[in-house]
Amino acid sequence: MQNNNHTWAVVLAAGEGKRLASLTADEAGRHVPKQFCSLHGGPSLFGLALKRASAIVPAERVCAVVAKGHEQWWGQHPHEIQPHNLIVQPRNRGTGNGVLLTIAYILKRDPQARLIFLPADHHVLDEDGLIQAMSAMLSRMSAQSGKIFMLGIEPDGADPELGYIIPQKVDQQRAQGVRHFVEKPSRGVASKLIQEGGLWNSGIFAATGSLLLELFKMRFPDNAHAIVAATAKIADPTNPSWALGHLYGRIPEIDFSSHVLQFQVADLQVLPAPHCGWSDLGTPLRVAERARLLSGNGNAFSANDSFGGTAFLDLADAVSRTDERVAQVAV
Repeated sequence: MQNNNHTWAVVLAAGEGKRLASLTADEAGRHVPKQFCSLHGGPSLFGLALKRASAIVPAERVCAVVAKGHEQWWGQHPHEIQPHNLIVQPRNRGTGNGVLLTIAYILKRDPQARLIFLPADHHVLDEDGLIQAMSAMLSRMSAQSGKIFMLGIEPDGADPELGYIIPQKVDQQRAQGVRHFVEKPSRGVASKLIQEGGLWNSGIFAATGSLLLELFKMRFPDNAHAIVAATAKIADPTNPSWALGHLYGRIPEIDFSSHVLQFQVADLQVLPAPHCGWSDLGTPLRVAERARLLSGNGNAFSANDSFGGTAFLDLADAVSRTDERVAQVAV
């Protein structure tokens, strides 16, 4: 766990997860965002991400960004995050605005804040391995506070549905500068990228809050100034004001990776994380592959037994039902 009392971990959990809509309908037919689903029993993916964040910083500095419209689901986690650390967006306007809103709130509390951001909808087999990699990234950041650090996962294979970070040099031990990004290449291109040292883009990144805020002011000045001004007047981040809601209705949507990071390649460092069984569960196929892997491993959730039974929609059950329907049609 990081000893620096200015280090904060932020779980990004406001996404809609529309690509998994075929798997994530509850009994009432409502689409449940995947981060609030379980995978093969146990906690939700959001709960796992909060636990992951709590392994690198104390609970009082673990925050999460959620969408107001998802309250029926994130409201099921009242004991897993401190109430004043839950940052509620009036609606989802892309990861960029979620990051910006978080920076504005946290810098009010801690002007020296260093932040690490974690997506809420990923699954990892080797949690300890990923946690060690994130801790190493934060340690590297202490010596290079003017850089944005990204965590790249050593690929298990040439997956055409993932984003790739291409480092300047092939070095699986050290942080490297970033040459460029490639989003969802063909399988053949992905194989070549891996040979060049390409890493899967985990979506995990870290930087000082002041550096990120200045970056937003440069790239999206209207969004940055408006959100900072709005949050300055809000005492409770769990209760977004009418003004913030109105603002979110008119500001442009921002994807942090494609609209911000890819224009700041000179400021980036990527640190390789060793194979840890990471998956972003981004498509029904990858969910099915991970669910079948867990089924084959027996008690795959032994590390999370403390959570007990799940109260969340189970993606593995959804995969099983889909398989049964396909089999019935085939017959």
